[in-house]
Amino acid sequence: MKFSYTVLWGGFHWFTYLNKVYDWFEERLEIQAIADDITSKYVPPHVNIFYCLGGITLTCFLVQVATGFAMTFYYRPTVTEAFASVQYIMTEANFGWLIRSVHRWSASMMVLMMILHVFRVYLTGGFKKPRELTWVTGVILAVLTASFGVTGYSLPWDQIGYWAVKIVTGVPEAIPVIGSSLVELLRGSSSVGQSTLTRFYSLHTFVLPLLTAVFMLMHFSMIRKQGISGWIYKNSPIPITKKPDLNDPVLRAKLAKGMGHNYYGEPAWPNDLLYIFPVVILGTIACNVGLAVLEPSMIGEPADPFATPLEILPEWYFFPVFQILRTVPNKLLGVLLMVSVPTGLLTVPFLENVNKFQNPFRRPVATTIFLIGTVVALWLGIGATLPIEKSLTLGLF
Repeated sequence: MKFSYTVLWGGFHWFTYLNKVYDWFEERLEIQAIADDITSKYVPPHVNIFYCLGGITLTCFLVQVATGFAMTFYYRPTVTEAFASVQYIMTEANFGWLIRSVHRWSASMMVLMMILHVFRVYLTGGFKKPRELTWVTGVILAVLTASFGVTGYSLPWDQIGYWAVKIVTGVPEAIPVIGSSLVELLRGSSSVGQSTLTRFYSLHTFVLPLLTAVFMLMHFSMIRKQGISGWIYKNSPIPITKKPDLNDPVLRAKLAKGMGHNYYGEPAWPNDLLYIFPVVILGTIACNVGLAVLEPSMIGEPADPFATPLEILPEWYFFPVFQILRTVPNKLLGVLLMVSVPTGLLTVPFLENVNKFQNPFRRPVATTIFLIGTVVALWLGIGATLPIEKSLTLGLF
């Protein structure tokens, strides 16, 4: 008897049905065209691990979404139940302590990778023409990432979270004319309470994720359109991006042997998509889980509006902002200093296009500003961990 798959599977032509399902979707979505577009891209030869920082940030965001969604099954956004629900997640829910700890660590890793990603793009001039809007959407994503930290910090409704949100929502009061209205808009009333928690919960779980998803789609779409920026050749302006000529017999011969052209780099498939991406993604997840196991999140004291903590120290990525708030006597000046950072970053690609070079050594003004800004941020951050009387001098004298 002749062997056939029909006999093996009892007459059920499963592969035929799968083909029909695929053809149905292909006719409507052109899946093959999308797949061909993705796999036909080339990765430039200068790309290294530092060009993966954006992908690591995206992975951390997806981990945040997954763990945050899991916690919504148990979390109750009311001032009377929020703290108890967090306690339940940490002590009673299956793997609740791990999920919350991964959520916390992935938030810190997301911010760290985002900062390093901004540094890399700035130093290599990756924001220059025609990638100005890619940079702008990246800065907006950075602000949204920081907003996740602000809104999420209050959700446990513990002592630190309550007083932190009271301080944060009071900052706009320094703005003339509209300051009081902004404070009431953030808090939902004249004081911090249920309306504040409801607003911050809605922002953290719905508004900010939606905005982040939209701007991420825009950001990555523009990267796909413009490609990865060229390397910082010592004495060269921005290189012109060229698409590989797949009809070139030399290039086709190299591709047939699994080699890419030296100028265009390696094909994205299978080198990056099949090998490197999974390693980066799984490595990021493994780091988050490992840190969560080694250093789980703690449960603080329940919020008490009548007992001000002796010291309120935010997450590490807010140290510079915290230091500005507590050391600058003029609160309006403090607000302007904080707003000036993202505002200045938004203008960078339009001011920097005067200089056509990407190499940081050929851009002395931009590099000097970067170094000064980094030193000031570190100075403020370290000072935030010290008593206020020693913070400005870092305790050196």
